Amino acid sequence: MTQFNELMDSSYDMAKKLLPFMARRRIPLIPENYQLFYDYFLGINPELTRELNDILQKESLFTPSVSKRLYSVFYDVDSEKVKAITEMGERIGSISFSLEENLGQSLDSTGRFQQVLNESATQFEQGDIEAEVMKEMVESLLSETKSALDSQTALADLIEASNKVIATLTAELKDKTRQANIDELTQLYNRRYLSKRFAELTQEEPGRPTQPLSLAIFDLDRFKTINDTWGHPVGDKVLIIISKIIQSFAGERHLAVRLGGEEFVILFQGLDEDEVLALTDSVRLKVANTQITIRGENIPVSISAGISHHVKGENEESFLERADAALYQAKDSGRNCVMVNKAC
Repeated sequence: MTQFNELMDSSYDMAKKLLPFMARRRIPLIPENYQLFYDYFLGINPELTRELNDILQKESLFTPSVSKRLYSVFYDVDSEKVKAITEMGERIGSISFSLEENLGQSLDSTGRFQQVLNESATQFEQGDIEAEVMKEMVESLLSETKSALDSQTALADLIEASNKVIATLTAELKDKTRQANIDELTQLYNRRYLSKRFAELTQEEPGRPTQPLSLAIFDLDRFKTINDTWGHPVGDKVLIIISKIIQSFAGERHLAVRLGGEEFVILFQGLDEDEVLALTDSVRLKVANTQITIRGENIPVSISAGISHHVKGENEESFLERADAALYQAKDSGRNCVMVNKAC
């Protein structure tokens, strides 16, 4: 299972908890509120958590104005993901209207059919039906039967078409969600997704065993010199090459992230300290031995790394800061090496 599929599964599990929570508190189930309380449950934004706790503790109504204010403060309202959610809501609303309209027509047709059928049954029970009346009754029954069948067929066709549209919209939304979590240049996950994944992995749940979690921060040595000497397009090419090396070692089990600029992260899951050190140093060696040639000249590239091992209860900021401190030790020690920060 890929990391993205794992994200979708965990999102589904979260929805099973989140929707009843919102319903009990009469919080409108709109995309903006869902995003606010999804992140509230994950605890990835302490300021948002404090604001929502304050509102919930006061038992205030979660009004549209409150929702709008919070969403504008904590989210980029012009983001592709928000646009996709809004578009999806509008298009599904249009589908719902069409279904309701067609269902109403179908029910009207079925009602007329039932009425004609009842009237015919009454006349049959009374007996002594003239031939001309019988003919009219049969024609009326046939006409209403055809109308009812046509209406039901049209409704079935609309439902089938609507299901296809909804499936397409769902796929589009997944793609937009993925794009919001991916660094455009390197196609690694971005800082935002690292925060989400960290929150999910460190959320304690009864019956779920904890697994070791470690983090390695990588920083390209003297990357500014590469940009200054060869230009930013060459610098981007170097970043792409390095990102592919990092992804190859992260694989599907671990999380490869572009933290920003020339900094990368691997979030290791389920490995002991020796395994983390060995893998991190393998990344360093692979980068140092990679030949990058531009216009016939080799560009020497190396990378330094800092490692931290997560301790129970530690927040993301501390986890990253300890790895960053180890990275600075590696830089101060001559670069092209790996250092580990041991928690006190």
